[in-house]
Amino acid sequence: MCGIVGLHLKNPELYPRLGELLASMLDCMTSRGPDSAGLALYGDDADHQPRMEIFKDVGLPREICERYGVAKRSGYQGIGHTRMATESAVTTEHSHPFAPAENMALVHNGSFSNHASVRRRLESDGIRFVTDNDSEVAARYIAHQVGHGADLGDALRMVLKEMDGFFTLLVTTATQFAVMRDSFACKPAVIAETTDYVAMASEYHALASLPGIGSATVFEPAPEEVYTWTR
Repeated sequence: MCGIVGLHLKNPELYPRLGELLASMLDCMTSRGPDSAGLALYGDDADHQPRMEIFKDVGLPREICERYGVAKRSGYQGIGHTRMATESAVTTEHSHPFAPAENMALVHNGSFSNHASVRRRLESDGIRFVTDNDSEVAARYIAHQVGHGADLGDALRMVLKEMDGFFTLLVTTATQFAVMRDSFACKPAVIAETTDYVAMASEYHALASLPGIGSATVFEPAPEEVYTWTR
């Protein structure tokens, strides 16, 4: 069991609050993953080019957010993860998010049963891995497909065809924010959308303190459906 959160801001007036809002959301997921936590934050640099920064470490979400000053960071979107390790080591490298390509990040709740065979196929194509984590396999598979011309939505649909397991995935690029669940949709996920933002979390209480949540459209993503938002 792990916890995932994500926030895609539509209203630039909220950009200065990205870190603050995400840190609070991630803290709500502590019970789902006390081993390690991490975030990927997106903002624009001085030349107005998108940049992604990863902050992840072993420990509780609140401690990690305080350690890296997450609440003071601004930006236009971000994703986060709290990990309860079940199959691989508790290290910073095994923590999420995984960043398999420039400005791409993935967080995952669930498990893949055939990740070893998919890993071998990717390795035969020259893809290198840093960990033995099944989530890294999904991340590098998606990046490999995008690198060969697939858009993010199609790459996620290929995961449904090639990888077996129970999962909720949240994947971001410099311009996109995407959510997908497996065919059984047994891993919890909820999305809230307003004119100001799209927010996603494993549990609703992580969304409850967001501004304007009372007027948000709130729904549970359907099985095998890819939901994408573009900046």
